[in-house]
Amino acid sequence: MRRRLGGVPPLSLGSRRRPPSRCVTEPTLRREHRRCHFPRVVSNHVNCPDAPLRVADLFCGAGGLSQGFKEAGFEIALGLDRDKDSCETFAHNHPGAVVIRKSITDVPPQDFLQLAGGRIDVIVGGPSCQGFSTAGRLGRLGRDAEPDAERWVRPDDIRNDLWRHMLKVVEAVKPKAFLLENVPGLVYWKQGSLGETVLQAFKDLGYAVDLKILLAADFGVPQRRRRLFVVGVLGDAKFNWPVETHMGGWRRDTLHLWEARRVQSGKLPHISCWEAIRDLPPLGGEAGSSESTYGRRTSTSPIATWLRRRSRVLRDHEVAPLSDDHRQLLELVPRGGTWRDIPPHLLPDRFRGMRRTDSTNLYGRLDPSLPAYTINTQFDNPSTGCYTHPFEDRALTVREGARLQTFPDTYEFVGKLTSRYRQIGNAVPPLLAATLADALADQLLDGARPPWRVTIKPMQPAYKPPTDQTRARMRRQRRVDTGPEVAVRKALHARGLRFRKGYAALADRRSVDIAFPNQQVAVFIDGCFWHGCPQHERATKSNTVWWADKIAANKRRDAKTVRDLEAQGWAVLRFWEHEQPEHVADVVAQTIARHREPAA
Repeated sequence: MRRRLGGVPPLSLGSRRRPPSRCVTEPTLRREHRRCHFPRVVSNHVNCPDAPLRVADLFCGAGGLSQGFKEAGFEIALGLDRDKDSCETFAHNHPGAVVIRKSITDVPPQDFLQLAGGRIDVIVGGPSCQGFSTAGRLGRLGRDAEPDAERWVRPDDIRNDLWRHMLKVVEAVKPKAFLLENVPGLVYWKQGSLGETVLQAFKDLGYAVDLKILLAADFGVPQRRRRLFVVGVLGDAKFNWPVETHMGGWRRDTLHLWEARRVQSGKLPHISCWEAIRDLPPLGGEAGSSESTYGRRTSTSPIATWLRRRSRVLRDHEVAPLSDDHRQLLELVPRGGTWRDIPPHLLPDRFRGMRRTDSTNLYGRLDPSLPAYTINTQFDNPSTGCYTHPFEDRALTVREGARLQTFPDTYEFVGKLTSRYRQIGNAVPPLLAATLADALADQLLDGARPPWRVTIKPMQPAYKPPTDQTRARMRRQRRVDTGPEVAVRKALHARGLRFRKGYAALADRRSVDIAFPNQQVAVFIDGCFWHGCPQHERATKSNTVWWADKIAANKRRDAKTVRDLEAQGWAVLRFWEHEQPEHVADVVAQTIARHREPAA
């Protein structure tokens, strides 16, 4: 179903008519300007200047950059994009802006100033980055392609030169500043020569230019999105980059090191993905709907409370359908896991021969204690990345993706379901954009206005699953009658051996998996993860130190159990769950045979 919203239609290039909502008095414009902020920061802008800085957003898409600049007190004057749905989304959420549905290559650079109403203070834009993106590129180009960045950059992609068209607009308009966003690959290509070319081209126009790769999670965005930002300020003073407010890691073997560094620096922990979406109602296997209610769950996190302010209707909480085969595969993936947790014989054919170090996030399930991976245009398909809900066997909904991008719940997206997913994946996180916009405004206005400051604090504790979900998860963890135990018992029974299962040989709660009381033989079938198998043991992705201590404690308890049983005269046999049941049964049968007759 295609969504259509009311609002200002995009202007064609031939029309010079402004949208009706622009024809307002200056006091009305100022009132609308103040209402654009979230309520918790409106009070910081009661003395906004009569003429706020005006922004033209090239390659505007759904308006992530513009939303951030609007939150920081800028007036959005113009948005340009060639995609119809993106333009309609932009027009609906930025009704005071002129929206042009054209490619930047079709608009003469000298026309932008007139189209925007005669004044543009800042030009922002994120030229299409697929030509430089590493996402999925290696698999398409093949392993025999040229080394380094040359393997994933397509030199003949016309999108690689879109930044030059933005350069021409900056040259024609001469704004006070510009901001260009792209993937880090833009500066890595050809040993960094392209990045130097971009910097020098803007410097030649009289701008002090600097670039930096930022991690969105370091500024309170619940997402590990790394993007390149090139910022130029007219004159000699370079841009003063904002200071990161959050810190954290995500590699399973370095989380404790990052936490020690974070504590030492005094910064806040990263915002987890679950904090951003925990208040949204579960779908329970349903597809969701374009409009619904938030439900009765009242426990929200600071970031969820901030994003849903002034929203009474839950929009876009719907998900792309999955086939039964895909859903069955997702059921096998634990939180923080990927395709590598699925038994190889169940994986689709395209995974045959794939190394375990390749495409590590395919069929990934989000770890609720960590930020999400980069939300891209395919986050409706769990087989393409880490886009599975932390607790439900489905992809993320449109609204969940928008939350992870920090779009407010009042932001409405136009188009079919796939189009809305694409628009969100292409956007710049508004919270990150607002942070950059605030630093830019502070520099351009020389501190003449109160700063925009929103620092999202994590929950305390950072992650605590709902009680019902915790109980359901623990019920699914088998303590007895596991698959390997059942297979061994069948093999023993086929050999004519009779035994007791879950036998309480000791006074406390410790029990024997398979016991032969008459012969005093105790058999344990140990799980590789829980008991630290040397062949299959691996560190967890989250809470690495905690899990390492937990497994170490299990090992100590196992050793004590063996000592206590042997002290009572039992023969103890321990096997790993990956050992063949027939082999285990043979060893047990031989041991029983030795213990049938008492020693002379």
